[in-house]
Amino acid sequence: MFNQRYWPDNTIYFLTGSTFLHFPYFRSTEQKQLFLNQIKKAQERFGISSLTFSVAINHYHLKFCIKSGLDLAKIKQLLHGGTSFEYKKRYSMKYKEMWQSFRVYQIRTEEVDFKVTGYIIGNLLKHKEVGTFSELMGSPFSSYREVVSQIGEESARKMVYSTIDLDIEDGLT
Repeated sequence: MFNQRYWPDNTIYFLTGSTFLHFPYFRSTEQKQLFLNQIKKAQERFGISSLTFSVAINHYHLKFCIKSGLDLAKIKQLLHGGTSFEYKKRYSMKYKEMWQSFRVYQIRTEEVDFKVTGYIIGNLLKHKEVGTFSELMGSPFSSYREVVSQIGEESARKMVYSTIDLDIEDGLT
């Protein structure tokens, strides 16, 4: 996916990556914060807007708009290289490599944008890293709270349910 020769400017992208052999490098809050810090650096350095994210124990999902499509490779390098560098300074590594795979997709329709956003903001629920929408709202590792502030809780939940089959009882009050 990343070998595309031309990534359009002023476009929304979905970037996702997983750790080597899906090893849980991001078990603790502090470990996840390392990756979140790299996201914030990329956001500032490359003028990323409309950021939606989820940082899980062994993978991440990002949706964002960038001015220059040429910045995609630099963003990926900052996220992967910067996180690996900081992680190795603080923690031991089970494997020589931290990252195994990543994919980039261009978001071209409103329907896909809606589904990708729902998938990202509900991802911690999907993988049972949080158990309820209330816990998801409090997590700094998902932009669920930001989406709720923009479109309301009922609409945000509908986004999540449109892409993720969840078996939880956490009704709106």
